[in-house]
Amino acid sequence: MTVTVNLDGNIIDSEALFHTAFREASGVEWYGGNLDALFDLMIGVVPEPIEIIWVNAAQSRSAIGERFDRLLTVIFDAIANRGDGSIKLRLES
Repeated sequence: MTVTVNLDGNIIDSEALFHTAFREASGVEWYGGNLDALFDLMIGVVPEPIEIIWVNAAQSRSAIGERFDRLLTVIFDAIANRGDGSIKLRLES
């Protein structure tokens, strides 16, 4: 079963809202809501494949600023760390 994280830039206008959406999609209530917790969640806590779909991502980027880039860096690091293609990211403007 794949864990699907649907993010909409019309709604996700802060890092806190990003983490809230990730917590809800993962079903991990104790998720820490920070970059370290995001990485840990993606590589070790959720064993299922993860698909992240971020529509209107450019709008999130404008609202969140450089922290948006940090979020993506953590996601890309998790993708590389798993190395098996089980994390997929789709960004749509």
